[in-house]
Amino acid sequence: MSTVSSDRTAVIATQQPADGPAPFVRIAAGLALIAFPVLFTAGIATSPPQASDAPADYVASLGADPWLTAVSAGLLHYSWVAFALGVLAVIGLVRGPRGRVVVPLAAIVTSLSAIQLSGLLLSDWFTGAAARSMPLEAATAMTEGVWNDPWVSTWTITGRFVGFVGIPLVIAALARAGVVSWWLLLASVIGFAGFFVPVSFGILVGMFVATAPMIVVGVRLLQRASARVRREELAAA
Repeated sequence: MSTVSSDRTAVIATQQPADGPAPFVRIAAGLALIAFPVLFTAGIATSPPQASDAPADYVASLGADPWLTAVSAGLLHYSWVAFALGVLAVIGLVRGPRGRVVVPLAAIVTSLSAIQLSGLLLSDWFTGAAARSMPLEAATAMTEGVWNDPWVSTWTITGRFVGFVGIPLVIAALARAGVVSWWLLLASVIGFAGFFVPVSFGILVGMFVATAPMIVVGVRLLQRASARVRREELAAA
């Protein structure tokens, strides 16, 4: 008669190999979160220069250099795609009672917000094309009309939430759960202050500092993908 092991960990381990889907998901999500600040900062760095913050100058800048507009918008779009996919995996980093509610809530809300924001980048191609196809005054009026539409305005507000509130919210939730240090929240908040610092490259540096904490979160996911950590999780199950 064969002996059936009563060790639940051993049974689970035989059913779930170390190279199964769990580590793959964590590795993919970790790499996505590490790539996010790099892609986002590159997108900001390649944004077409504009004479001022006036709507007409914004429209003109997108129409002046189609190639640069496409590069910047593409980088920004895929940065938010990477964030939206990777941030959902942070739910699996929670191991204790703290953060059981706030981490999933923050991850889901910010993922949805990032999806909204990534879709908004398509407007850069249309705005640039409008600036090259019609008089600047008409292109500006058309662009403002679109952005002032209630549906688009709501889309914009929910999308921008991830930048100014969502990332600090995720970091705070993970810090509450003991996954990362509270110091990372300070970096995120200080980084967004770069929008209001009137110095050269202030926004660029600020945006990298604000999003860089997600690199640490990505590294945490990569660490959790190791065979040793998986064995510990199975033992604790």
